[in-house]
Amino acid sequence: MTIDPRFERSVHRWLRAYPRRWRTHRADEMTAVLADLAGADARRIGLRDGLGVVRAGLLTRLRTRPPLRQVAAYRLLGRRLSPQYRAWVRDDIEGALYPLRVGVVVPFSLVMVMFPFLTLVGGGPVEFMPRGMMVAWIVGGGGMSLVLGPWRRRSDARKHLVAERGEMLTDQSLLFGWVMRDRLRARPMVGLVTLLALATAVVGVVTVRNAVLGVAVLVGLPLAILVAWNLQRRLPHRPLQPARRLVDPVRRQLALAVLLGAGAIALCVAVHSLVTPIAVGALVVLPSAAVAWWSTVHGPDDLALADVVHIAVTGQSPPVDTYREGLVPALLATD
Repeated sequence: MTIDPRFERSVHRWLRAYPRRWRTHRADEMTAVLADLAGADARRIGLRDGLGVVRAGLLTRLRTRPPLRQVAAYRLLGRRLSPQYRAWVRDDIEGALYPLRVGVVVPFSLVMVMFPFLTLVGGGPVEFMPRGMMVAWIVGGGGMSLVLGPWRRRSDARKHLVAERGEMLTDQSLLFGWVMRDRLRARPMVGLVTLLALATAVVGVVTVRNAVLGVAVLVGLPLAILVAWNLQRRLPHRPLQPARRLVDPVRRQLALAVLLGAGAIALCVAVHSLVTPIAVGALVVLPSAAVAWWSTVHGPDDLALADVVHIAVTGQSPPVDTYREGLVPALLATD
């Protein structure tokens, strides 16, 4: 039976109550069962069935979750859990919010744990750390989690998911192996950078009308011509990259780019002394970014951001990526 795509999307939304590992293996089976129960004309899952799916998903999460004491030791102290909870740990580390949870929730939890002690010693945490500094610490942790997210995820995967000597292997265990190098696809990232540079430049020009801005444009145009010449010469003759895998930017990377652009615009509005240098930087970069974006739109689809930046800056062909040490599944399905 052919399942209506709208019904399938509706089921998948309700199935998010289940753990990711469960959805990976059984989401299609559950969708087919619910489609049979709903009938051929169904466009979405009914409220009663949907609530039943959510209830079953939450119970599955509770049954497969480690005890609270072990979760606290894992979150706050970095303790390694037993192999029976390896699937739960892998879901946690590979989750979209893991870097943010590590960078913000864990520091905030430590502050809350220390609160009674600080209250007894010195009248509360404000005596030791100003309120503004606490907020800056938590917000700064969120920003750093966006920047260091991939490194932290790989580091924690090596610590918690790689099987130790003599340890029982599961389908969630990982081992060290040689993997391809992931590179960001150029077109969406260069387009976003160009848009943010344009917005920052417009805000700067509107806020401050200064002759220095005209000089910045005169500096940016020759650089853009040089970038265009480099890209035109080198892009058609890029070396083959057999050890590379192109990936689209994820929400974390897009959010980081938007955060940086929004921060620059906010500084232009809030701090008058920073308007001119920020606007000058944006106007110098904007023509080159626009040229690079035009090249990615009209160039080949397999352009990597690293290649575009390397060619634009150096005028040389990008180096060939090599395989690098990474993590691979310890057990592979044979059926």
